[in-house]
Amino acid sequence: MLRYAMLLVTLAAPVISPVRADDTTGGRADLDKGRQAYAQQQFTEALAHFDAAEQAARTEGDAGLLLECLRLRAAVQRDSGDATHAAESLQQAADEAAKAYGESSPEAAGALEEIAAGERAQGHGQQAQTSIEKAIKIRDAQTGAGRAGLARDLTMDAVLVQQAGQEEAAIELLKRAIQQWSLEQPGDPQCVPAIEALAGIYRDRSQYADAEPLLQRAVRLREAASGTESAELISSVDSLAYVEFGLQKYPEAETLYKRLLALWEKNAGSDHPMVALTLDKMAEFYAFQHRYDEAEKAATAALDLRAKQYIASLNQTGRVLLMEARLDDAVDLYSRTAQIGDLAKAPDDVMDAPLRIYAKVLREMKRDDEAAPVEKRVKDALLRKADKEGRRPAPGAPAPQ
Repeated sequence: MLRYAMLLVTLAAPVISPVRADDTTGGRADLDKGRQAYAQQQFTEALAHFDAAEQAARTEGDAGLLLECLRLRAAVQRDSGDATHAAESLQQAADEAAKAYGESSPEAAGALEEIAAGERAQGHGQQAQTSIEKAIKIRDAQTGAGRAGLARDLTMDAVLVQQAGQEEAAIELLKRAIQQWSLEQPGDPQCVPAIEALAGIYRDRSQYADAEPLLQRAVRLREAASGTESAELISSVDSLAYVEFGLQKYPEAETLYKRLLALWEKNAGSDHPMVALTLDKMAEFYAFQHRYDEAEKAATAALDLRAKQYIASLNQTGRVLLMEARLDDAVDLYSRTAQIGDLAKAPDDVMDAPLRIYAKVLREMKRDDEAAPVEKRVKDALLRKADKEGRRPAPGAPAPQ
C-alpha cells in the first residue's frame, strides 16, 4: 500500500500557474507576495495576500487571477491542517471556473481534479471518485487538449477504484493513463506512479511476464530522474527483483537483490530494519536454489542485525526503568538481556553497554556476588578486543577500559 500512498501524495499537489514577469501591480502583486510568504510557510501572511488578490480579481473581473487565488488559498489551508476550509476554497474555484469558462472547460476539469485530491485526502473515496470521473469526462471530450491532465486523472481514478475492489477497472484505467503519458510526454517521470501501480497489480497476481517490462521501464525512468543510487529507486528495484525471481531469472534477480541491499544501506544506513528484511529475502532466494551456504550467510546477517537492534531496545528500556528508580525491574530486564545476547551469540560490542549498566546496578544494590561475574564478562570482552587490535596490556598492567 505504500506505493499508493506515495502516488496519492503526488496527485494531490496543487495545480499552480506561474506568475508572469510583468504582473507586478494590483492583484498580481498581492498574489506574488502571497506565494513568497507561502514558500516560507508564513501561512497567515500568505492567506492575507491571497484574500487581497481575490478581492482585486473580483473587482477587475480577472477570472484567471481569481482561480489562482482560490487554489493557492486552498493549498495554504490544506498545508496548515484546515481541510474543511480548503475544500470550500476548491469548491469556490470549481464554481468560478464553470462560470467563467464553462462547465466543460479545462479549467473546470482542473478544479475537479483538485477537489478529488482533497476528498481522497480526507478519506472520502466515493466522493473523490465521483469528482475525478467528472474531470475525466470533461477532458475526454476536449479535442486537441493536453493529455497530461487526463493521464493524472486516470491514474487517480485507477487507485480509487482498485481500493474499492474493482481491480479489472483499475487495470484498464492505468493502461489508458500510461498511453496518454506516452503520447503527451514520452519519458516523463510523472508517468512512473501509473506504471508501478499497474505492475504492482500484475505482480500480486503472479503475472510476472506482464509486470517485468513495466518495472524495467520504471527503474530506467527513476534512474534518469534521480540517479542510480537514489532512494526513489528502492520500491522499483524491490518489485523487479521479486518478479525476476518469479520468472526464475536467477542471475537477474540476484543482481537486483544485491542492488536493493546496497540502496538500503546507502540511503537508510547499514543498521536499518529494512536491511534485515532484504537479507531475509536474499536468504529465501538462495535457499530456493539450494545455495544453502549463501542462504545461511544472509539469514545469519539478518539475525545478527535484529539481535543488535533488540538488545539496544532492551538497554534503552532498562535506562528508563532506572530513571524511574525501579531497580528490581531493571535488574530483571538486564538479566534477560544477557541471556538473550548469549542465545543470539551477540558480539562483545553489542553487549558492552547493557552489561556495564547491569554490573553497576547490581553493585548499587549490594549484590556483589552477582555483579562480579558480569564485570568479568566486560573485562574479558575488552581483553579480546585488545588482542584483536594487537594492544593487549603487559602482565600486571591495568586492563583496558
